[in-house]
Amino acid sequence: MGMKKSEIYKKVLKRSLILILLGIIYKNTPLNIWDPAHIRYGSVLGRIGIALFATTLLYLNFSWQKRLLWVAGILIAYYAALFLIPVPGYGAGDLSFEGNLVGWFDRTFMPGRLRQGIYDENAILTQFPSLCITVLGAWAGDILRNDSFGQTAKIKWLIIIGFSSIGLGLLWGLHFPVNKRLWSSSFILLTSGMAFLVLSLFYWIIEIKGYKKWAFFFVVIGMNSLAVYYAYHFIDFYYTSKLLFSGFYSISPEKWHGVFQALGALVLVWLMLYFLYKKKVFLKV
Repeated sequence: MGMKKSEIYKKVLKRSLILILLGIIYKNTPLNIWDPAHIRYGSVLGRIGIALFATTLLYLNFSWQKRLLWVAGILIAYYAALFLIPVPGYGAGDLSFEGNLVGWFDRTFMPGRLRQGIYDENAILTQFPSLCITVLGAWAGDILRNDSFGQTAKIKWLIIIGFSSIGLGLLWGLHFPVNKRLWSSSFILLTSGMAFLVLSLFYWIIEIKGYKKWAFFFVVIGMNSLAVYYAYHFIDFYYTSKLLFSGFYSISPEKWHGVFQALGALVLVWLMLYFLYKKKVFLKV
């Protein structure tokens, strides 16, 4: 790209801050800026923004081997912290909803409100293990971009890493349970391994076998992922789906109405994204 590190840092930092802001708006609409104590600052978009910036720092300054050491160090340190640091009133190693270190830390240091009052899986401490997924994703990208690897070798490496990560995650899960809300180290390894395997499958189907046309449906969505994320929040596609399509599925059993309504909403969302795609309108940060 020919860009200096400082320029890349500024560009990525700007994107990260925009994502954090968009996440706060998304989680708090209508946003009452005059009542900061009741604003939820943790969000999915904010987590992506933080992980993006952290991964950029690691990627530009460390080799893939050293980045893996960072991942290992973060996951082990997170594991050790939850089992060795005592929580007032509960002690060390308590992974219950009320007694775990993550919840106590966020209740003590996280401004604003937490999602469950006493806990928020998108707050402070869980940022550390979650960013490891992004770092591992960058490693997967390195493998696919490595010209010294043939296509078969790339598939081989993705599969080996995928199964190894899943195996380590399941083994670690015997003591540190797979838990999404805690973003446990075993959860990070398990889901990352699954992602490597899914990526290898799609790479084989699309790049090696050459079956590409079927993926256009997902390309339209992926090119405007931020737009669809926000659209679902601010536009009631389900209501519109009911108005347009309920006459077609009204004769079906009532228990299926919700399914057809959701499918209709999906069609409407995709058509909106297809319109943006054809007009070359892409929401980016």
